[in-house]
Amino acid sequence: MSNPASNLPLEKAALVRLIGKLQQEQALLSEASAEGMTDIISEKANIVAEMTTLAGNRHRLLATVGYADDEAGMQKWMNEQGSDADKDVWADLFELAQDAKELNRINGLLIGKKLSINQSALTILQGKTGTGSFYGPDGQSSIKSSGRRLGVV
Repeated sequence: MSNPASNLPLEKAALVRLIGKLQQEQALLSEASAEGMTDIISEKANIVAEMTTLAGNRHRLLATVGYADDEAGMQKWMNEQGSDADKDVWADLFELAQDAKELNRINGLLIGKKLSINQSALTILQGKTGTGSFYGPDGQSSIKSSGRRLGVV
């Protein structure tokens, strides 16, 4: 009989790696520099793809042994046939998933904050502040002063 829990340690390891990447992402988002962010995003995508494959395999195994091919089916299988070790890893997966979800939420907030700051700076540079344009299309200041120049004889 196939064991749907056989790859749970691999799923747990992948989730631990994902959490590490989310923590690295958070550190970069908290800094002024975003150097290395592209690599982290790529690595996160690879880990998520691996996790999706592992979960899909687990779901297929569940279906072959007569359980629903989803998390509820896995929980039912765990309750009825899972070993204590399997149950421990399954519980760890849920705890780690909550940690990953919270890290992802915080990272999303940090990204939103950075986007807002960048948009504000862009708005100012484009002269859309309602106070007139600072720079013209040629990059030169378009603010015209009245009166005479100071320091010019």
